[in-house]
Amino acid sequence: MRIVQTFVLLFIVLISISNSNVYAQISVQTTKYIIDSLSSDILRGRLAGSEGEHIATDFISNEFKKLGLTPAGDNGTYFQVLTKYSKVVEKNALSLNKLPISEGDFFVDTNVESIYSKKLKDIAVKEIPEGTSFQEFRKQLISSDQLTFVWVKSKEHLISLSQLIASEVRKPYQESIASPQRIIWVKDNPTIRAKFKKIVIDFSQDVEKVEMRNVMAKLKGATEQTVMISAHHDHLGILKTIQGDSIANGADDNASGVSAVIQIASYFAKRKNINKRTLLFTTFTAEELGLVGSTYMASKMTEEELKNIVAMVNIEMIGKTSANGKRKAYITGYNKSSLGKIMSGNVLANRKVKFKFFADPYEDLNLFMRSDNAPFAAKGVPAHTVSSTDIDFDSFYHTVNDEPSTINYNNVVEVTKGIIVGIEPIVKGRETPNRIR
Repeated sequence: MRIVQTFVLLFIVLISISNSNVYAQISVQTTKYIIDSLSSDILRGRLAGSEGEHIATDFISNEFKKLGLTPAGDNGTYFQVLTKYSKVVEKNALSLNKLPISEGDFFVDTNVESIYSKKLKDIAVKEIPEGTSFQEFRKQLISSDQLTFVWVKSKEHLISLSQLIASEVRKPYQESIASPQRIIWVKDNPTIRAKFKKIVIDFSQDVEKVEMRNVMAKLKGATEQTVMISAHHDHLGILKTIQGDSIANGADDNASGVSAVIQIASYFAKRKNINKRTLLFTTFTAEELGLVGSTYMASKMTEEELKNIVAMVNIEMIGKTSANGKRKAYITGYNKSSLGKIMSGNVLANRKVKFKFFADPYEDLNLFMRSDNAPFAAKGVPAHTVSSTDIDFDSFYHTVNDEPSTINYNNVVEVTKGIIVGIEPIVKGRETPNRIR
């Protein structure tokens, strides 16, 4: 009997030591290594599609590879590639009847690299017909490569033109450059229009193909049912210089979230038992450009793959203590599925972890639909974002001051551990959240 008891006690001790060692991997040292690496000035703010983002995604994929995770991207790689196009104007000059036109009064709407012309006879001169919207008229023109000059006269059409210009300026990347249009939109000038005889257009732009990358890795479980753990790895790149600094390092937003994804992957990868459910670890590109990477990934998944995702925990900005105090984090869209309540119950039931999840206190900011959980939640997946930073009062948010020096590394560790405790029974197949309602 004593031999049996001894073996039981030894087994418990070994399990305890094993769990302790695995849990110890989630440390300030590891957290600091990941966050400091991703928010280094060398990465130039990790703008989606930039060299800095490529360095970041190489770093993340290498961490997944070291853990022995299975590549889940394109063609057996860790990357899901999104192709976009950048257009950077280099020369933009227009003169009519030998009078230079202000850049604010015309817009060259084209995907070609250069337009140069001095011959009015080579240009189709048009006006937008009454009763036709700007958008409708543009649709008629963009399928042709005819160099076309359009007088924009009405207030309504001028507003639409300004909206087009603003959208082009805001978007650093285009979805496609397939349309061949060469359109010069010009604010109406009745004096010139009455005796329009001469034109010189000298325009050039650099058009480049740009690749952005989601990073995807799997830890295979006993079933195809999947728990997805995610964060976005991109940030804003280079901003206006403040006190000699122009790099938006994005330490909290969102190197902190990526550090949690990697360490959660480490925790589960180094456990010897096979979980019932598969784990999909993902870091998204271009969240800052409008959830581009997550929207793309969700659109590429089949209905069956989406149904197999039983829970998605997206992690965003956990580098600061919550407004409710230490060892706490909020979950966006808390009442839209039972995932938040399950995670809350699991941490409360674990006596070794002093942690609490609570409902998102910033409902007026609509955070549930502003992070990478949103494209998946829209398809019914129990997909929510975990965060701790008091976004209402974070003066470093989307500034060059979001530096590693502002990070509370202990807070990142505590939130990461809390997420593990919250999701582990789901990973093991003991609990299943209901779908988004």
